[in-house]
Amino acid sequence: SVYTFKEPIQALLPSILEDQKNALKFGMITPACAISAGYTCRSFLSGSQLASVDKEMTVFLYQMARYKRMDWYLSLIPISNAATNLSGGEQRQLCDGVQEYEDDDHNLCKAFEKKDTMRCDIIITIQLMENLIFRTMDQAKALVQKYQTFFDLHDRILVQYITIHRTFYSGLIAFHSFRETQDQSWMDIGVRAMREMEAWAKEGCKWNFENKALLLNAEHYFCVGDFDKATAHYALAITSSHGHRFIHEEAIATELASYFQSEIGMKDVSTELMQHAIGYYQ
Repeated sequence: SVYTFKEPIQALLPSILEDQKNALKFGMITPACAISAGYTCRSFLSGSQLASVDKEMTVFLYQMARYKRMDWYLSLIPISNAATNLSGGEQRQLCDGVQEYEDDDHNLCKAFEKKDTMRCDIIITIQLMENLIFRTMDQAKALVQKYQTFFDLHDRILVQYITIHRTFYSGLIAFHSFRETQDQSWMDIGVRAMREMEAWAKEGCKWNFENKALLLNAEHYFCVGDFDKATAHYALAITSSHGHRFIHEEAIATELASYFQSEIGMKDVSTELMQHAIGYYQ
């Protein structure tokens, strides 16, 4: 069955954090660490302030190291690295108990060896997001090509919160790749992501999914040359992202709208949109 989120994700964060504290209070260490990882993913991917995410993650990592829950510790390191990369800070010093960590790619290999699907999903989704934001699109495309089949099989079993974002970023990368290559396989990936997001918006919570579905539709219309509908859907995606407090996704939508406007010759509009996008990222 498909697990859909019925409430705005930002509204759920305080109760998830309270569950983590209660689990720790009653000595349920492994559940507390699992909740910590889930909370951090939701907080980071829903666009919480990086300083706040980093502060909470410092506490969670200390608890995981103290109680020697190293698999959960390693699941948070990619998020810590991404937050550092996005904010321009220094990489976190790891605890002495983590001997096997070299970098996120090595962490991913070890996660696959241990069949730790949750950690694999976190690492790949965060890498997709980073590559999209930093426009290292060759690396983004390689990730989608390498892991799409694996997650297609995995997602038939259970859709988790991080699945939503992996689907979203994979779809955006796929539509970009189609415009570059005209390879139908990229269009298929993008359209599948768009249809899934539309279904989740209908079946689950409009607040969490609408802006993502609108942006994927905008990128699709860009690909097929329907520029009027693309223009309208970029605007709707930006408005929805802003209204639903997904500021980082408002930045992404505004940046992609800027590229679109540049492509159709609207240079002044493109420049203005890019200036807004930079402000939202900051």
